Amino acid sequence: MNVIDKVIRRIEIEKLVKQNDRIVLGCSGGPDSIFLLEVFLKIRSKYNLTLALAHINHLYRGEFALRDENHVKKIGEKNNIPVFVRKKSMENLSKEKKITLEEAGREIRYSFFDEVLEKINGNKVALAHNLDDQVETFLFRMMRGSSLEGLEGIAEVRDKFIRPMNEIYKKDILEYLDQNSIEYMLDHTNFQNEYTRNSIRLDLIPFIEKRYNPKFKDKIFNLMKEIKEINSTIEIDYNDYIDVNKLNWQKIFNENPYIQKKVINKFLNLNNIQTSRSKIENIFKLLKTTGSKKIKLDKDYTLLKEYDRITIVQNKIKEKELETTTLKIPGEVIFGDYIISTFNIENKIKLNETDFLTTLKEGEDLLIRIRKPGDRIKLKGLENPKKVKDIMINSKVPKSKRESLPIILCKDEIVCIGNIKKSEKFISRDKKGTVVLNVRRKEC
Repeated sequence: MNVIDKVIRRIEIEKLVKQNDRIVLGCSGGPDSIFLLEVFLKIRSKYNLTLALAHINHLYRGEFALRDENHVKKIGEKNNIPVFVRKKSMENLSKEKKITLEEAGREIRYSFFDEVLEKINGNKVALAHNLDDQVETFLFRMMRGSSLEGLEGIAEVRDKFIRPMNEIYKKDILEYLDQNSIEYMLDHTNFQNEYTRNSIRLDLIPFIEKRYNPKFKDKIFNLMKEIKEINSTIEIDYNDYIDVNKLNWQKIFNENPYIQKKVINKFLNLNNIQTSRSKIENIFKLLKTTGSKKIKLDKDYTLLKEYDRITIVQNKIKEKELETTTLKIPGEVIFGDYIISTFNIENKIKLNETDFLTTLKEGEDLLIRIRKPGDRIKLKGLENPKKVKDIMINSKVPKSKRESLPIILCKDEIVCIGNIKKSEKFISRDKKGTVVLNVRRKEC
């Protein structure tokens, strides 16, 4: 069985492709993506596939990048396959967002794949990762620090992405293309060892193969399969521990360390946080501590432990989203993560638990801002106004949320503190008020 038949056989066994699939192929013009295209050309009629090629010109290699782009267009025309091209600089995006070139390239690729999928009404994206990529990824992640899940390598199927060539070596791909006189382009930057991944491929692996074991890559791949098998035998119902961006601290606290770390890893993955062994270890240590603590996960997100809650929050809310604003009754405004609405009860038959029937009047203006030092509110049953700061502490409002909770005022009097406390002065005691105030989070 030749190498291309081996891939086709794997597609059939793993059911990676189904009848009438509409598939976007990532195509750089290099040997891997050209081989991937050859695979799909051979099965196109059998499965009645609709194919499209997605090519990205990163404006990184001058005339060579243009050469690759033209080669892909030529192949698409020859095989009656539409070619979609995006020209975007990795370097510019990297500088703009202060991320690595690799992260910038990944962001460009995956957003482009989604765009092409939408254009062809597609349902899958096929990528050309091979077995050498798997081994390099294993070593890269191991050196950077990774969980056991990370050491499984690149998933063959993840959401809409399929990788049919995950178990095929690069040398076999090149041999097939050369023997069949199939033209492909070579990226000279792949032969520069300035980047960690290139250095692993060009320096580390050849050194180990020559000095210690010529079958080193086989050994690593077998280890990856074993790790995957072990991971699959440990069944965990993550819903018992995780609720979107919240971790059930008390439930996870009683589990053994390995389960705790798997749950933490899953928790980060569900929130689109790149995992590493150091992040998982830091969160693991956090579980054993008391009081409020926080860990910066990346440039966008921070993990907070406050009271009995562990949550992931954005590092910073845009200042303009929390600018003091006014709301004329009736009406609605967005303030940070909250939606504040006022309406006449005549326009709503049944009130919800979050609706506040007030003594406010139609046409009055409400002021909405964050809390200020010395803010006080008159609460039912208390003789003197109480400090807003103390109310937030007693109500166990996480410290990270206190500066973004809306304070709503009418004529310099606090009407309510977000959706946690209402002023006695504005409660309609006889139920004859007509204006309802509702404060809710955007996701509710």
